Amino acid sequence: MGCGMGKFLDKMAGKIRDGKIVCGVCVSLNDPAVSELVGMAGYDFVWIEGEHGAMGRAEMQNLMIGAHAGGAAAMVRVPYVDAALVRPVLDMGPDIIGFPFINSAEDARKAVAICTYPPEGVRGWNPQRAGRYGQMGQADYVDIADRETWKMMIVEQEEGFRNIEEIVQVKGVDLIVLGPGDLSVSMGLRGRQGDERIQEMMNHAAEVCVEYHMPYLAWPAMQAESLGEWEKKGASLFGFPQDSFFISQAIMKLWPEYEKAIPEEKRTK
Repeated sequence: MGCGMGKFLDKMAGKIRDGKIVCGVCVSLNDPAVSELVGMAGYDFVWIEGEHGAMGRAEMQNLMIGAHAGGAAAMVRVPYVDAALVRPVLDMGPDIIGFPFINSAEDARKAVAICTYPPEGVRGWNPQRAGRYGQMGQADYVDIADRETWKMMIVEQEEGFRNIEEIVQVKGVDLIVLGPGDLSVSMGLRGRQGDERIQEMMNHAAEVCVEYHMPYLAWPAMQAESLGEWEKKGASLFGFPQDSFFISQAIMKLWPEYEKAIPEEKRTK
């Protein structure tokens, strides 16, 4: 399959079929060693953050290579649904490609078409890393391309949550992400994700995904209570944000110990 990349998606998909919850970490820093260490740590996928931050195409591909080197599937979120933007990313060989701001079935159909070769879709021809850099037959790649890359729809605005039942029924959609952050902003709640209205919409969307046997990714808080709640709601994937946050938290945890140990007149902070 592909350049050996399909095995990472196959492994993850097998776990989901067996009723297991797979986990991944969002990576926004450009060093491929970060995505490699996420895989080495035992996570199932690396969420490569191509929508926010300074990441370019070369960095995306290097992070995919790092994820696979560490044994994890490579998941890429692109900035928007646009064929010219998505074609080169698909040619890099991601296991999963994610589209933000999916608000309708038509949005989802457009995203799927961009990922699909004619006559069913509009994907451009010339796979690079996805086709093992030319080391596999081009016709062979076309035969497997649709199942080599999952199409992930990110539902994160009020309109999308209203249309969730239509979105999950679009042919070619493989995975849903329920995004509370942008939902809260779109509702004028400015990031307050614990609001009762947010929770009601998230819970309804989760129920729809379960009803239609559509795997979905949730973003639980990193506490046992939150993890357990999303397990009961039928989540198939957990995402944890993100490398830069983890580094910041670890660094900031040093300050209380420093302040306890060092007299105030000798502190530099």
